[in-house]
Amino acid sequence: MKGSGVPVNTEEETARLKEAIEGSKWDRAKQLFASLRPADQVDALRSIGNEDAGRLLAHMSASEIASVFDRVRDDDASKLAGSLDPVALSHMLDEADPRAAAHLLRELPLERSSDVLSRMEERETVEALLRQRAHTAGAHMTPEFVSLAPTMTVDEAIATVRQRRPPRDTVDMLYVVDERQRPLGQVSLRALLLAEPVVKIKDIMSRNVTCVRFDDDERECARLLSHYHLSMLPVVDGEGRLVGVIPPTESLEVADGQATADMYHMIGLSSAERVFAPFSDSVRRRLPWLSINLGTAVLAGLVVSLFESTIAAAVALAAFLPVIAGQGANAGSQTLTIIVRSLALGEVTLQNVRRAILKESLLAVANGAVIGLLAGIVACVWMGDVWFGVVLAVSMFLTMIVAGVSGALSPVVLKALGIDPALASTVVVTTITDVAGFFFLLGVATLMLGYIT
Repeated sequence: MKGSGVPVNTEEETARLKEAIEGSKWDRAKQLFASLRPADQVDALRSIGNEDAGRLLAHMSASEIASVFDRVRDDDASKLAGSLDPVALSHMLDEADPRAAAHLLRELPLERSSDVLSRMEERETVEALLRQRAHTAGAHMTPEFVSLAPTMTVDEAIATVRQRRPPRDTVDMLYVVDERQRPLGQVSLRALLLAEPVVKIKDIMSRNVTCVRFDDDERECARLLSHYHLSMLPVVDGEGRLVGVIPPTESLEVADGQATADMYHMIGLSSAERVFAPFSDSVRRRLPWLSINLGTAVLAGLVVSLFESTIAAAVALAAFLPVIAGQGANAGSQTLTIIVRSLALGEVTLQNVRRAILKESLLAVANGAVIGLLAGIVACVWMGDVWFGVVLAVSMFLTMIVAGVSGALSPVVLKALGIDPALASTVVVTTITDVAGFFFLLGVATLMLGYIT
C-alpha cells in the first residue's frame, strides 16, 4: 500500500487491477489503483491498455483523473483522453494543472481540442498558455504562483501563501516583485519559515534572480537550469514583468527532454519516436535520415572505386577497410558528443571555442599516435609483413586526426549557420571519417604498393 513502506509487486497488482476491470468490479479496481504509488499508477495504465484504462477512468472523479494526467507523458495522455467524452474531459482538465491541460490539448486534434476548451471553466488560463509557442519557456510555465512585495513582513508573506494556495510545486521559491510586477529578488520557503515574523521580506531576499523570457527556447531554459543549478525558473514578458514560473517538475522535464532530443537527433531520430509508436509514423521519421546516410555511404564507396587496381594488387587491404572506418567513426563520435553537449549547456562559447577545438585536435593527435601504433603492430603480426603494419599505422594516425578535428569543428560550424548541431553533425562527421579513412588507407597503400605486394 502507498506509504506503508512495504515493497509492492507492481506486476501482480497490475494483473489484479486488469482482472477487476474485466470483471467490472469497479470498487475493487479503484481500490487497487489507489494502492499504487503515483509512478506505478502511470505504468499500470500503460500496461493494461487504453481500452481498460479508459473504462477505469470513466469510474473515477474528475480530480482523481486530473492527478493521473498531471503525471503521464503527453503522448500517453492524448491516448487516454480518447476514452473520455468532451464533457468528462473538460471537467478533468479544470481540475488539472493548467500546464498539463495545455500540453494535452496541444496533442489532441484541433476540432476535439476546441470542443473541450469551449466547455472548460478555466478556459482563459489555459488559452493563455496555448497561445505560447511550443518548445518555449512560455509553453512550460504555470501562471499559478505567488509573488511577494518587498515591504511585506514574513508573517504577511506566509499568510499570503496560505490565502492563495498555489500548486505545491511552485512554493519552493517565492519571487519578490515591485509595483510593476518586475522581479526584485527571491526568497526560499525554508528562509521564510526560519525568519522572525516581523522581519521584512526585502531584508531576507536574495537579489540574484535568473529569469527567462516567455519566448526563449526551451534549450536556453535547460542551459540556465544546469548552469546555475536551479530547480525553478521565473518567466517574464517582453516588459520584464513576472508572468509565470517553471516549477521543479517541469524543469526536470525540460532538462531531460533536451538531453533526450540531443541523443535522438545524433542518430537521426525524432525526439517524438517511441518503441510502440504507429508503424507508419516510425517509417516516416526514420526514412529521410537513412536515405541521407545511404547517399554518404555511396560517396565513400566512390572513393574506394578509385583504388580498384590497388585493391586488386593487394587484396588483403580490403580486410582493413572496416577497421579504419569503425575506428574513425568511434573517434569522431566521442569528440562530437562532447562538443554538441557542451554547446547545448553553454560550456563552449564564442570566447572559448578556439581553445576547445585546439584541445580536441591535440587529443586526436595523441590518440591517433597510440591507436595507429597498436593497429600497425596488429597488422604486422596478422599479415606477417612490416610494410602492411606501416600502411595501417600511418593511415590510422591520419584518420584519427581528421575524425577528431571534424568532430570538434562540424557542430560549431553548423551552429554558426543556424543548423541544429545535434541533428546534422553525425551525418557530416561520419561522411568525413569514412571518406578520409578509405582515402588514407588506399592512398598510402598505393604509394607503398611495391613493398606490400
